[in-house]
Amino acid sequence: MRTKFKLATACMVAGALLLTGCGAGGSASSKSSSGAESKKAPVTIKYISSTILESPEKEFEQSAIDEFNAQKNGVTVEVEGVAANDLMQKYTALATANQMPDFYMADMKNTTQLVDMGITDDMTKILDKKYLSQFGKDTLDGFTIDGKLSGLPWFTVAQGVVYRKDLFEKDKVQVPKTWDEFVAAAHKLTHGDQYGIALVGSKDASGAGRFQYVIRNFGVDEFKKGSDGKWSTDIGGPNYVKALKSFTDLDTKEKVCPPGVTETNYASAVNILSSGQAAMLITGSNAVGAITSKVPDLKGKLGSFMIPTVKRNVFSQNGFGFYVNPKSSNKEAVAKFLKFMVSKKKSIEFSQLTGRLPTIATAQKDPSIGKDPALSGFMEQLNKAKTFNLPTIEGYGEVNDIHGEAYQSVITGSATPEAAAAKAKTRAQAIVDEANQK
Repeated sequence: MRTKFKLATACMVAGALLLTGCGAGGSASSKSSSGAESKKAPVTIKYISSTILESPEKEFEQSAIDEFNAQKNGVTVEVEGVAANDLMQKYTALATANQMPDFYMADMKNTTQLVDMGITDDMTKILDKKYLSQFGKDTLDGFTIDGKLSGLPWFTVAQGVVYRKDLFEKDKVQVPKTWDEFVAAAHKLTHGDQYGIALVGSKDASGAGRFQYVIRNFGVDEFKKGSDGKWSTDIGGPNYVKALKSFTDLDTKEKVCPPGVTETNYASAVNILSSGQAAMLITGSNAVGAITSKVPDLKGKLGSFMIPTVKRNVFSQNGFGFYVNPKSSNKEAVAKFLKFMVSKKKSIEFSQLTGRLPTIATAQKDPSIGKDPALSGFMEQLNKAKTFNLPTIEGYGEVNDIHGEAYQSVITGSATPEAAAAKAKTRAQAIVDEANQK
């Protein structure tokens, strides 16, 4: 039996967040309880999105919603924007108050937590088998908990390093292949008001996500399930300590990052790179679209390369998907919109604009995907690296905070890498122990 959603914790944040005016009910619009009548009655479905607040994603998403609504097919989509790093806190509050929207967006690594909260439905009961057959098994696995497909993958993101080709050329720097070469390149690119790398060190999903790209290449499996069905963790182990030290050394020892790393979130790091204050950024492929939408003049001036291999190079299954509120009375209407939004045509259009990669198999193989030279390093990583599936252990939602506390405590000087890793190990082991007791 999975651990039930902890109501007491949820209530601590519920009141404040609900005052922000979400207003999205668990079931919307249709007054009829019969399937036949529901099809005839106009339906408004409520939806929460984070990409509707991001650029260039918001232009595409709003245009797609407007296009769908203009079809006058009896379904109207109403969207509310919530910042990506605030989504889980928002859903905690809404779930507590029984005010979840009809469907919503979330990071796939939060799927287990969403299932535990009781706010996901079985997508195989909402979307037909023929439609779902467009997605590869690996793509669906990250959204499958206890054998149930709990979400629909919308996009995935390859991992790598975006760099300013113009600054590399000016400083005569070659694309690095190893971690030592990466550090050396950052040093050569650091002079005057320019730094080698904009390091995302904020204690949130953006910072932890980029830290994860690094530790996995250092050989760290955050949580892994053995053949005996028991979980274990590498967090806090020797490879974790090495990765934590190498990551934080970029700021504390090498001094190749702009000041204020612990306050540098993804958006500010994009600004730093766009302005030329830094030459590199560890990130996902979507950063290319974010940068060029902010500074169009940088089109043709960006490149990318794989995060240097240390013990291995992995492609982490990640990205965002759509989830359906099991209490919604408008699931048929939601399915209609999802089939429109997550189609081959729309997936290709979205990828071409943003650099976020499709999840539909035929869209992934379209020759237009990854055609932008700035995405070459990301596509190389996608094609060459070993696929790393995210663990489905209960409690995985805590990992962002575990990692964030570790690298921030080292950067601020409040802990050594060894001490920070030991604390992270204690927290990770508690998750393992609880999972193994079930």
